[in-house]
Amino acid sequence: MKINLYPNFDDVFADETLKGIFYPLCSLTLEKYPNKIFHIISSNGLWMDENFETKENTSNYTLFEFQENKYKFNGDIKLYQGYKQAKIIFSELQLDFAKNGKAYIEKKTKTDDYIEIQKQNLNIRIDGDFDVDYYLQTFYEFSIMKLNYELTNDFGAFRVLLDKDFTNPNIISPIIYDKTTDELNGTLNHYDKPNIENIDTFEVIGKIVGCEFFTDGNDTVLFYNDLEKILCLNFYS
Repeated sequence: MKINLYPNFDDVFADETLKGIFYPLCSLTLEKYPNKIFHIISSNGLWMDENFETKENTSNYTLFEFQENKYKFNGDIKLYQGYKQAKIIFSELQLDFAKNGKAYIEKKTKTDDYIEIQKQNLNIRIDGDFDVDYYLQTFYEFSIMKLNYELTNDFGAFRVLLDKDFTNPNIISPIIYDKTTDELNGTLNHYDKPNIENIDTFEVIGKIVGCEFFTDGNDTVLFYNDLEKILCLNFYS
C-alpha cells in the first residue's frame, strides 16, 4: 500500500462543492487496484442537520461517484450546518495561514489562541447553525499539522502542542489501518453498514482515526465497489 499524505483538494474532488467542508487527509494505492487512487477524507468542523439527509449523504456516511480517481458529490450540501459561512471564511483562513503558518509553528500557537486571533480578524456573522469555534479549531489543527509535516516530514509531531490529552510525543500511530488489522476489524464488527443499494458489494479499503489528523476522534472507514462508488463511513470512536 502506497500512502500520500495531504493531497491537494483538486486532486481528490471532481469540483469545488465541498471545498471548506471536507478535508483530504491521505490518498492511497493498493496492489489489488494499481490504477486507482483512493482518498480518505473528513468533514470535521461542521455539525450535521439530519433534516437534509439523502441517500447520498447522511450524518453517518457519504456516497460518492468515483470518476477518474476523483470523488463526485451528489448529496445535499445543506446537511452540513453553517456551510455557507464556512465557505465564505475558508479562503480567508487559507490566505492568513499561507502568510502566517510558519510563525504559528515557531511561536507554538495554541488552538485557543488561534481561534481568538481569527475571530478578531474575520468579519464572522453570528449564526446559530455555525459553530465558529469548532470550525476554526478544525481548520487550524489540520493546517498546522499539514504544514509541519511538509517542513519536517514528521507526521503528527505538532499534535502534542495542540492536544492537552496527548502528552507523549514519542507515540507513533499508524496513518491508516488496513483490513488486516484488529483495529479495523473491531470497528466493522461493532458498526452496521448503512442501508444503501448494493451494500454487500462494497469492499473495505481502510480506516483513519480522526485524532491522528485533528484532536477530534471523528473516524472514517472507506469502502469501494466495482460500480465505481466510494462509501465513506464516519463515526466517533
